[in-house]
Amino acid sequence: MKAELVNIKKVDDLVIFFVNTTSPVKWRTRMGFQERDLRDLALMLLKPRNLLFILKAIFLGRNEVPRTEDF
Repeated sequence: MKAELVNIKKVDDLVIFFVNTTSPVKWRTRMGFQERDLRDLALMLLKPRNLLFILKAIFLGRNEVPRTEDF
């Protein structure tokens, strides 16, 4: 599923991510993260393999980062 992040908003004890999916369906969705979820997300992003992917995406541009179709 492909999506784009539209907005992030703090509501009470949640951080809400507003996302528009673009393929294969077009939906407007939102995801609520509590403190523990955000901590787990940050720790996963700091893993070397994930961090390398993020840095490539930021510095090399959108088209040069390899994408995978299968998980």
